[in-house]
Formats: sequence, structure tokens, C-alpha cells
Amino acid sequence: MEKETTSKHDPEAKQKKLERYDSRGVQTLFKTLSRNHYNLLKMVDSKARIVLTVNSIITSLLLGLLFAIPKTKKVPLETGTRILIICSMLSMIFALFSMLPYRYFGSAYKKSGYKGTLYAENFAKLSLDEFKAEFERIMMKGQSTYDEMIADLYFLGKNIARKQKLLYIAVIIFMIGLVTAISYTMANGLVSFA
Repeated sequence: MEKETTSKHDPEAKQKKLERYDSRGVQTLFKTLSRNHYNLLKMVDSKARIVLTVNSIITSLLLGLLFAIPKTKKVPLETGTRILIICSMLSMIFALFSMLPYRYFGSAYKKSGYKGTLYAENFAKLSLDEFKAEFERIMMKGQSTYDEMIADLYFLGKNIARKQKLLYIAVIIFMIGLVTAISYTMANGLVSFA
């Protein structure tokens, strides 16, 4: 009993406990990171779908509006509408790029030599025997399992960052188009349909 109370208040014992390897803590870390990455991917794809939906609705309405306005009343509204349609189309393109499936690419991946065995698209190219051999190689040592998971999380994180950047560009383009079209139309006077 006396040992327990002294170790609780002993700073040296606390420090040794903090420095000790904790396999459960490491497993929790990997689970948490994997869940966070998965949630971020879902969030980016969900936001990209929203951007696509909003832009496609606006583009459809504006294209219909362009053809509904009499030729004599078109000039200010037509230019503002065209600006918004072009920006909406560009925004949709960037949103679509952000939704492209997850792939390892780029110089960081090529330099690392990582094969990406844990990613389905990569191991789907292997035969069953090659896949088993790869997994046996990974499972041979505890550290190689962790190394593979670390590399997978790293490249997944890089992909999420790329997707977020593309989505950010899509939203910025849409906002620029919206503000420019409204400003242009307001500056040149609204078209009256009478």
C-alpha cells in the first residue's frame, strides 16, 4: 500500500510510466486517425456534391432565362448571366476533380517506393498468391505492420488535403462568379421585362 501511494506522488515514476510503450494507446491512435480520415473524406465528398447540385441548378435556371428574355432586353442580364454560368461550370469541374477516387500519385509517393498494399485498388491488381505474400511480409513483424499503416495514413492524408484544396477552389470560383454577376447586373441596371 505504501509503494502505491509513493509511486502516485513520485514524479520519476510518473515520467517512466509516460515513456513506456503502450500498445493499446498505439492501436487507439491508429483507429482514431483512420476514423478521422474516413470522416474527412466523407465530408469533402458531401460538400463537393452540394457544390455540384447548387451550381447545376443555377446553370439550368440561367440557361433557361437566357432563352426566355426577349432579344431587345438582353444586354446587361445576358452578360451577368454568362459570367455566372461560366463560373458555375468551372466550379463544377473543380468539384468533380475533388470527388475523383482516391489514388496514390505525385513525387512523394514515387520517391517513397510505397506499393500501397492496404489500398484496395492497388491490391486488386495482385494475384491471390501475391496478395498473400504481401500480407505475410507486412504481418511478419509488428513494426512492419505499423510502417504500412503509417504510410497508408500519410498518403491518404495527402489525398484529403488535395481534395480539400480543389473543393476550396470550386467554392471560391463560384463566389467570385456570383459576386461579379450580381455587381455587373446591378451596375448596368436590371432588365425590365415590360
